[in-house]
Amino acid sequence: MADSSLLMPGADAAYRHSRDRLRTAEIELRDRIEAVAAMRRQLPPGPVVPDYTFIESGSAVHVSELFAADKPYLILYHLMYWAEDDSFCPSCSMWIDGFNGVAPHVTQQASFAVASRAPFNRLREWAARREWRRLRVLSDDGSAFARDIGAEDTEGNPDSTIVVFAKEADCVRHVYTAHPRLEDRGQGIDLLTPAYALLDLTPAGRGEWDPSNAAFDTSLRALAGKT
Repeated sequence: MADSSLLMPGADAAYRHSRDRLRTAEIELRDRIEAVAAMRRQLPPGPVVPDYTFIESGSAVHVSELFAADKPYLILYHLMYWAEDDSFCPSCSMWIDGFNGVAPHVTQQASFAVASRAPFNRLREWAARREWRRLRVLSDDGSAFARDIGAEDTEGNPDSTIVVFAKEADCVRHVYTAHPRLEDRGQGIDLLTPAYALLDLTPAGRGEWDPSNAAFDTSLRALAGKT
């Protein structure tokens, strides 16, 4: 029997039956997500990594310096950038929009940063345009970091990437890396953005919708007009 709190007055038998089946599937999905998260936590220690260098406001900063004093973990998202057209990935930017909102919560448990192969001034301009006021943004100092984490191939083509590191007394270790493409299709890191999850609650789902930088600017202006 479906939880009555999930039903509005007037729901017919067909809706009740379908909602009951969906609730069972949602419970199974929750349990599976929790099981996968447990497997991720049980990964053995990863390899020691070089103390990669980034550029921040004209100064060099090493990956070992990105950890807050009391935080042994660092979560870093690598933002796709195409130098030939001076643009940033709209999907990456959408994910980071969400990270900007939750950063004060995440950083209670782990350090967090966003890096890109873009020149720092260009990245800072993009962060200001997207209103990423709660995030630390960094520019890669060379291609080594992006290539080592799979965020750039040997031809310079970017791939959005999220990577986790752990800091020990005398080194930094790799913990976990993921990309949007998982085997033969995308959706590999969809759980990291609320936009897809919210759209998937509607009868139409996300459909063929893709994030757009131009559409974001339009929506931001519309929202600003209502405040």
